[in-house]
Amino acid sequence: MFKIFIIEDDEIVADVYKNKLAAEGYEVEVAHDGDSGYVRLKTFAPDLLLLDLIIPELAGIDILRMLRNKPEFQNLPIIAFSGSDEMLEVATHLGATSVLSKGEYLPSQIIARITELVAALRKVEKPEFVVEHSLEQWTPSSGRVLVTDDDPILTQLVKDVVEEEGYDVVTAEDGGAAFRILRQDNNFVAGIFDVQMPSIQGTDLVRYMQTEKRLMKIPVIIMTGTQSPAIQIESLAAGATIFLPKPFTRVSLRTMFRMLISNKASQMRLQSSAN
Repeated sequence: MFKIFIIEDDEIVADVYKNKLAAEGYEVEVAHDGDSGYVRLKTFAPDLLLLDLIIPELAGIDILRMLRNKPEFQNLPIIAFSGSDEMLEVATHLGATSVLSKGEYLPSQIIARITELVAALRKVEKPEFVVEHSLEQWTPSSGRVLVTDDDPILTQLVKDVVEEEGYDVVTAEDGGAAFRILRQDNNFVAGIFDVQMPSIQGTDLVRYMQTEKRLMKIPVIIMTGTQSPAIQIESLAAGATIFLPKPFTRVSLRTMFRMLISNKASQMRLQSSAN
């Protein structure tokens, strides 16, 4: 079985990559810091390394440099990714097989790049599941997103990230305010709701949306600081598309938001072709 090793400090993002790749039949292991990643790398002996360049302990860029100086790892295919263009440029000079910007590529596109590289290594045709135009850069679209959280600081953080992606944001200070907005307005491309809020909880908002035809097609990210598998199960069962545990980083929020929008776009294309 083809073995892929991931070194990524953001656990949410790492899980996205791991789950997608495991579902495609690869053997996948993950490390969340450079020190443990470098040690495990030598014993796991992967066929491909997916390497975040900015990670705790031993930096990814240093791991890349060390690996390329060792004969046994000089030919190891390494896909390096980072939000820093400068780091990606350094990685290219150090011998990374491929570099991808976290700010420009969707997780699905990064997975597609991996599968293309695996196919090249195995000298077979590109698998059918590879996303078409997999290296096409992420292009922000437009539309309105409803953000609901009773924590004003977190609300501002989410608002900033979504606006950076090119979307307009409507905020609600609690579940009751969001409910009143949704009763009058369905012109949203997505929603991002906290679970535990005064008046009406985020899961109840999602349940309400599933009863209204004009609202049920709006995809929703549910976020919460409550570390309980039951909350995740309840949120997804209520109709949420993505569950995002707190605390989260700007990178993981951006990744999940792009997945949300990308999934919606894919569904719309499928519905259009069916019609």
